[in-house]
Amino acid sequence: MNSRGNLDVTIELATGEPPMAKSIGGSVFQHSMECSVIRIEGVADFEIREGRQIRVWPVAGAIQKDIEIFLFGPAWATLCHQRGILPLHASAIVTGMGVTAFAGPSGVGKSTTAALLNSFGYQLVTDDILPVRLNQNSIPGAWPYLRRLKLHRQPIAELGFTPTEMVSEAFDKEKYFVYPKHAADDRWSRLERIYLLEIDPTSSRISIDRITGAEAVRALVEQTYHFKFILGSNRVRDHLSLCAYLASRIAIYRMRRPPSVTTGIELGSFICAHLREKQQHTPIQPESDAQ
Repeated sequence: MNSRGNLDVTIELATGEPPMAKSIGGSVFQHSMECSVIRIEGVADFEIREGRQIRVWPVAGAIQKDIEIFLFGPAWATLCHQRGILPLHASAIVTGMGVTAFAGPSGVGKSTTAALLNSFGYQLVTDDILPVRLNQNSIPGAWPYLRRLKLHRQPIAELGFTPTEMVSEAFDKEKYFVYPKHAADDRWSRLERIYLLEIDPTSSRISIDRITGAEAVRALVEQTYHFKFILGSNRVRDHLSLCAYLASRIAIYRMRRPPSVTTGIELGSFICAHLREKQQHTPIQPESDAQ
Protein backbone atom coordinates (compact mmCIF):
# COMPACT_ATOMS: atom_id res chain seq x y z
CA MET A 1 0.00 0.00 0.00
CA ASN A 2 1.01 3.62 -0.42
CA SER A 3 0.60 6.30 2.25
CA ARG A 4 -3.07 6.82 1.28
CA GLY A 5 -3.93 3.15 1.66
CA ASN A 6 -4.25 2.48 -2.06
CA LEU A 7 -2.97 -0.78 -3.48
CA ASP A 8 -0.04 -0.20 -5.81
CA VAL A 9 1.58 -3.64 -5.96
CA THR A 10 0.27 -6.53 -8.06
CA ILE A 11 1.21 -10.19 -7.74
CA GLU A 12 0.13 -12.43 -10.59
CA LEU A 13 0.46 -16.04 -11.67
CA ALA A 14 2.04 -15.68 -15.10
CA THR A 15 1.47 -17.75 -18.22
CA GLY A 16 3.76 -18.47 -21.13
CA GLU A 17 7.52 -18.76 -21.00
CA PRO A 18 9.43 -17.22 -18.07
CA PRO A 19 11.94 -14.45 -18.83
CA MET A 20 14.91 -16.65 -17.92
CA ALA A 21 15.92 -19.37 -20.39
CA LYS A 22 15.08 -22.92 -19.35
CA SER A 23 18.64 -23.94 -20.12
CA ILE A 24 19.87 -21.92 -17.14
CA GLY A 25 19.93 -24.42 -14.29
CA GLY A 26 20.12 -24.02 -10.54
CA SER A 27 19.00 -21.04 -8.49
CA VAL A 28 19.80 -17.76 -10.25
CA PHE A 29 19.48 -14.09 -9.24
CA GLN A 30 19.67 -11.24 -11.78
CA HIS A 31 19.01 -7.78 -10.36
CA SER A 32 18.51 -4.16 -11.40
CA MET A 33 16.41 -1.28 -10.08
CA GLU A 34 14.00 -1.67 -12.99
CA CYS A 35 13.66 -5.45 -13.25
CA SER A 36 14.93 -8.45 -11.29
CA VAL A 37 14.56 -12.12 -12.10
CA ILE A 38 14.90 -14.87 -9.50
CA ARG A 39 14.91 -18.57 -10.27
CA ILE A 40 14.55 -21.02 -7.39
CA GLU A 41 15.32 -24.47 -8.76
CA GLY A 42 12.37 -26.82 -8.48
CA VAL A 43 10.05 -24.10 -7.18
CA ALA A 44 9.40 -21.08 -9.45
CA ASP A 45 10.71 -18.17 -11.48
CA PHE A 46 9.92 -14.67 -10.19
CA GLU A 47 10.07 -11.40 -12.12
CA ILE A 48 10.01 -8.24 -9.96
CA ARG A 49 9.54 -5.02 -11.92
CA GLU A 50 9.98 -1.39 -10.76
CA GLY A 51 8.85 -2.09 -7.22
CA ARG A 52 5.28 -2.49 -8.44
CA GLN A 53 4.78 -5.96 -9.85
CA ILE A 54 5.73 -9.55 -9.09
CA ARG A 55 5.03 -12.23 -11.71
CA VAL A 56 5.38 -15.91 -10.81
CA TRP A 57 6.01 -18.92 -13.07
CA PRO A 58 5.64 -22.03 -10.86
CA VAL A 59 7.56 -25.17 -11.74
CA ALA A 60 5.28 -28.09 -12.60
CA GLY A 61 4.43 -29.95 -9.41
CA ALA A 62 5.71 -27.21 -7.09
CA ILE A 63 3.84 -26.92 -3.79
CA GLN A 64 2.15 -23.62 -3.01
CA LYS A 65 3.75 -23.39 0.45
CA ASP A 66 7.22 -23.65 -1.09
CA ILE A 67 6.43 -20.97 -3.67
CA GLU A 68 5.15 -18.64 -0.93
CA ILE A 69 8.37 -19.00 1.08
CA PHE A 70 10.33 -17.39 -1.76
CA LEU A 71 7.54 -15.05 -2.88
CA PHE A 72 7.26 -13.50 0.58
CA GLY A 73 11.01 -13.77 1.18
CA PRO A 74 13.57 -12.90 -1.54
CA ALA A 75 11.00 -11.74 -4.13
CA TRP A 76 9.24 -9.37 -1.72
CA ALA A 77 12.58 -8.12 -0.35
CA THR A 78 13.65 -7.37 -3.94
CA LEU A 79 10.47 -5.35 -4.48
CA CYS A 80 11.27 -3.39 -1.29
CA HIS A 81 14.80 -2.67 -2.51
CA GLN A 82 13.44 -1.39 -5.84
CA ARG A 83 11.12 0.98 -3.97
CA GLY A 84 13.91 2.37 -1.80
CA ILE A 85 12.72 0.46 1.27
CA LEU A 86 15.28 -1.37 3.41
CA PRO A 87 14.18 -4.95 4.17
CA LEU A 88 15.90 -5.59 7.47
CA HIS A 89 16.46 -9.22 8.47
CA ALA A 90 14.56 -8.84 11.73
CA SER A 91 11.46 -9.61 13.73
CA ALA A 92 9.84 -6.72 15.55
CA ILE A 93 7.34 -5.58 18.18
CA VAL A 94 5.75 -2.25 19.12
CA THR A 95 6.55 -0.52 22.41
CA GLY A 96 5.48 2.82 23.80
CA MET A 97 8.43 4.42 22.00
CA GLY A 98 7.90 2.87 18.57
CA VAL A 99 9.13 -0.23 16.78
CA THR A 100 11.75 -2.42 18.45
CA ALA A 101 13.50 -4.91 16.13
CA PHE A 102 15.43 -8.09 16.84
CA ALA A 103 17.95 -8.69 14.05
CA GLY A 104 20.51 -11.37 13.33
CA PRO A 105 21.35 -14.36 11.15
CA SER A 106 19.03 -17.33 10.75
CA GLY A 107 18.84 -19.53 13.83
CA VAL A 108 19.83 -16.87 16.36
CA GLY A 109 16.31 -16.57 17.84
CA LYS A 110 14.66 -13.55 16.17
CA SER A 111 11.24 -15.19 15.92
CA THR A 112 11.44 -16.78 19.35
CA THR A 113 12.40 -13.49 20.99
CA ALA A 114 9.56 -11.64 19.25
CA ALA A 115 7.16 -14.42 20.28
CA LEU A 116 8.38 -14.19 23.86
CA LEU A 117 7.78 -10.43 23.99
CA ASN A 118 4.42 -10.97 22.27
CA SER A 119 3.45 -13.34 25.09
CA PHE A 120 4.36 -10.50 27.50
CA GLY A 121 1.74 -8.30 25.77
CA TYR A 122 3.79 -6.47 23.11
CA GLN A 123 2.21 -6.33 19.65
CA LEU A 124 3.94 -8.19 16.80
CA VAL A 125 4.97 -6.05 13.83
CA THR A 126 6.69 -8.66 11.68
CA ASP A 127 8.66 -11.87 11.63
CA ASP A 128 11.91 -12.17 9.63
CA ILE A 129 11.55 -9.12 7.31
CA LEU A 130 11.04 -5.56 8.60
CA PRO A 131 10.38 -2.95 5.83
CA VAL A 132 12.20 0.24 6.91
CA ARG A 133 11.80 3.62 5.20
CA LEU A 134 12.32 7.29 6.04
CA ASN A 135 9.22 9.46 6.20
CA GLN A 136 8.86 12.98 4.77
CA ASN A 137 10.83 14.34 7.74
CA SER A 138 13.62 11.77 7.30
CA ILE A 139 12.56 9.87 10.43
CA PRO A 140 13.22 6.11 10.18
CA GLY A 141 10.12 3.97 10.54
CA ALA A 142 8.62 0.64 9.56
CA TRP A 143 5.40 -1.03 8.49
CA PRO A 144 3.95 -4.33 9.70
CA TYR A 145 4.56 -7.29 7.38
CA LEU A 146 2.59 -10.59 7.45
CA ARG A 147 2.27 -10.54 11.29
CA ARG A 148 2.65 -14.25 11.80
CA LEU A 149 5.46 -16.25 13.38
CA LYS A 150 7.48 -19.29 12.31
CA LEU A 151 8.43 -21.28 15.40
CA HIS A 152 9.72 -24.68 16.47
CA ARG A 153 7.45 -26.86 18.59
CA GLN A 154 9.35 -26.24 21.83
CA PRO A 155 8.84 -22.44 22.03
CA ILE A 156 5.27 -22.89 20.76
CA ALA A 157 4.53 -25.13 23.75
CA GLU A 158 6.54 -23.07 26.25
CA LEU A 159 4.87 -19.79 25.27
CA GLY A 160 1.35 -21.15 24.92
CA PHE A 161 0.84 -20.56 21.19
CA THR A 162 -1.25 -22.76 18.91
CA PRO A 163 0.40 -24.03 15.72
CA THR A 164 -1.67 -23.74 12.54
CA GLU A 165 0.31 -25.61 9.87
CA MET A 166 3.82 -26.70 8.97
CA VAL A 167 5.76 -23.98 7.13
CA SER A 168 6.92 -26.39 4.43
CA GLU A 169 7.81 -30.05 3.98
CA ALA A 170 10.92 -29.08 1.98
CA PHE A 171 12.03 -25.77 3.56
CA ASP A 172 11.81 -24.88 7.26
CA LYS A 173 10.13 -28.25 7.71
CA GLU A 174 10.68 -28.23 11.48
CA LYS A 175 8.80 -24.95 11.96
CA TYR A 176 5.10 -24.13 12.19
CA PHE A 177 3.10 -21.00 11.52
CA VAL A 178 1.46 -19.41 14.56
CA TYR A 179 -0.58 -16.25 14.82
CA PRO A 180 0.43 -13.70 17.48
CA LYS A 181 -1.56 -13.10 20.63
CA HIS A 182 -1.31 -9.36 19.94
CA ALA A 183 -0.84 -7.87 16.44
CA ALA A 184 0.26 -4.33 15.57
CA ASP A 185 -2.01 -1.95 13.68
CA ASP A 186 -1.51 -1.64 9.93
CA ARG A 187 0.39 1.65 10.01
CA TRP A 188 3.87 3.10 9.80
CA SER A 189 5.59 3.63 13.17
CA ARG A 190 8.91 5.17 14.11
CA LEU A 191 11.78 2.68 14.36
CA GLU A 192 13.19 3.35 17.81
CA ARG A 193 15.81 0.64 18.39
CA ILE A 194 17.39 -2.55 17.12
CA TYR A 195 18.80 -5.43 19.15
CA LEU A 196 21.42 -7.56 17.36
CA LEU A 197 21.03 -11.06 18.77
CA GLU A 198 24.05 -13.26 19.40
CA ILE A 199 24.47 -16.66 21.04
CA ASP A 200 27.71 -16.71 23.04
CA PRO A 201 28.82 -20.20 24.22
CA THR A 202 31.44 -18.60 26.50
CA SER A 203 28.92 -16.45 28.37
CA SER A 204 26.98 -17.45 31.47
CA ARG A 205 24.61 -14.49 31.48
CA ILE A 206 22.61 -12.17 29.23
CA SER A 207 24.24 -8.85 28.36
CA ILE A 208 23.16 -5.81 26.33
CA ASP A 209 25.62 -3.18 25.11
CA ARG A 210 25.11 -0.13 22.88
CA ILE A 211 27.07 -0.07 19.63
CA THR A 212 27.69 3.02 17.50
CA GLY A 213 29.72 4.33 14.57
CA ALA A 214 31.24 1.94 12.04
CA GLU A 215 30.23 -1.09 14.11
CA ALA A 216 26.57 -0.08 13.96
CA VAL A 217 26.74 0.66 10.23
CA ARG A 218 28.35 -2.70 9.54
CA ALA A 219 25.63 -4.44 11.54
CA LEU A 220 22.88 -2.85 9.41
CA VAL A 221 24.69 -3.83 6.21
CA GLU A 222 25.09 -7.40 7.43
CA GLN A 223 21.43 -7.65 8.45
CA THR A 224 20.06 -6.38 5.14
CA TYR A 225 17.70 -9.04 3.85
CA HIS A 226 18.57 -10.32 0.36
CA PHE A 227 21.82 -8.38 0.06
CA LYS A 228 22.24 -10.05 -3.34
CA PHE A 229 20.10 -7.24 -4.74
CA ILE A 230 22.50 -4.56 -3.50
CA LEU A 231 25.43 -6.33 -5.16
CA GLY A 232 23.59 -7.20 -8.37
CA SER A 233 22.24 -3.67 -8.89
CA ASN A 234 25.56 -1.96 -8.05
CA ARG A 235 24.04 0.04 -5.18
CA VAL A 236 26.63 -0.68 -2.52
CA ARG A 237 27.57 3.00 -2.09
CA ASP A 238 23.95 4.19 -1.80
CA HIS A 239 23.14 1.38 0.60
CA LEU A 240 26.13 2.17 2.78
CA SER A 241 25.01 5.82 2.97
CA LEU A 242 21.51 4.78 4.03
CA CYS A 243 22.85 2.43 6.71
CA ALA A 244 25.16 5.18 8.02
CA TYR A 245 22.21 7.57 8.32
CA LEU A 246 20.03 4.98 10.06
CA ALA A 247 22.84 4.15 12.48
CA SER A 248 22.98 7.84 13.47
CA ARG A 249 19.22 7.96 14.18
CA ILE A 250 18.42 4.58 15.74
CA ALA A 251 19.65 3.10 19.02
CA ILE A 252 21.42 -0.18 18.21
CA TYR A 253 22.33 -2.70 20.89
CA ARG A 254 24.17 -6.02 20.86
CA MET A 255 22.44 -8.60 23.03
CA ARG A 256 24.44 -11.71 23.90
CA ARG A 257 22.98 -14.71 25.66
CA PRO A 258 24.24 -18.20 26.55
CA PRO A 259 22.82 -21.11 24.48
CA SER A 260 20.82 -22.32 27.48
CA VAL A 261 18.67 -19.16 27.59
CA THR A 262 16.08 -19.23 24.78
CA THR A 263 12.65 -18.40 26.22
CA GLY A 264 11.04 -17.88 29.60
CA ILE A 265 10.81 -15.37 32.39
CA GLU A 266 14.56 -14.70 32.64
CA LEU A 267 15.07 -13.53 29.04
CA GLY A 268 11.71 -11.78 28.76
CA SER A 269 12.13 -9.93 32.04
CA PHE A 270 15.68 -8.89 31.11
CA ILE A 271 14.58 -7.38 27.78
CA CYS A 272 11.50 -5.71 29.29
CA ALA A 273 13.64 -4.14 32.01
CA HIS A 274 16.03 -2.77 29.39
CA LEU A 275 13.13 -1.38 27.35
CA ARG A 276 11.65 0.35 30.40
CA GLU A 277 15.00 1.73 31.51
CA LYS A 278 15.79 3.30 28.14
CA GLN A 279 12.26 4.64 27.66
CA GLN A 280 12.52 6.57 30.93
CA HIS A 281 15.62 8.40 29.69
CA THR A 282 14.64 9.00 26.07
CA PRO A 283 12.34 11.89 25.04
CA ILE A 284 9.47 10.84 22.78
CA GLN A 285 9.65 12.40 19.33
CA PRO A 286 6.40 13.02 17.46
CA GLU A 287 5.71 10.81 14.47
CA SER A 288 4.73 12.18 11.09
CA ASP A 289 2.79 10.47 8.35
CA ALA A 290 4.86 8.17 6.18
CA GLN A 291 5.52 9.13 2.59
